[in-house]
Amino acid sequence: MKKFLLIYLLALALHACGYVPMYANNQKVDFYIENIEFDNGDKDLANFIKTNLNNYLVVKDSKKFKIKTSIEYVKNSLSKNSAGETEEYELSSYVIFDVESEGKNLEIKIKETFKMNNFSDEFEELEYERVVKQTMSRSIASKLIIRLSRLNDN
Repeated sequence: MKKFLLIYLLALALHACGYVPMYANNQKVDFYIENIEFDNGDKDLANFIKTNLNNYLVVKDSKKFKIKTSIEYVKNSLSKNSAGETEEYELSSYVIFDVESEGKNLEIKIKETFKMNNFSDEFEELEYERVVKQTMSRSIASKLIIRLSRLNDN
């Protein structure tokens, strides 16, 4: 009984400790993305990146960016067992953003990699790879927004 009471009180105390993510209030951006085009590459990754950038496609009275994107996505075998079957993969995405704003052009390159073990079930492996692509796209989109906000400050 004492253990349950102690766990309950500890959970109650930690619940109201005032934790706030570091960048939670840092959402003020003074720019918008007029349009974003995807030339080639992995369609899933392109859709995930576009979904993550939807909040920045809203027209505002501020600096605007036009972006053309090229994506290279590769799934390489890292290690194989004695039977020649792949045990570990490296998923890597290399994204090039050609950014145009006020007559200036800039190229932003972002690379993300992830190591993944082979699954015995192919469906599970594909679903896990899709989740990894979503995570990569969030990271890529946030890195792009940080770079664009730095450009906007200058």
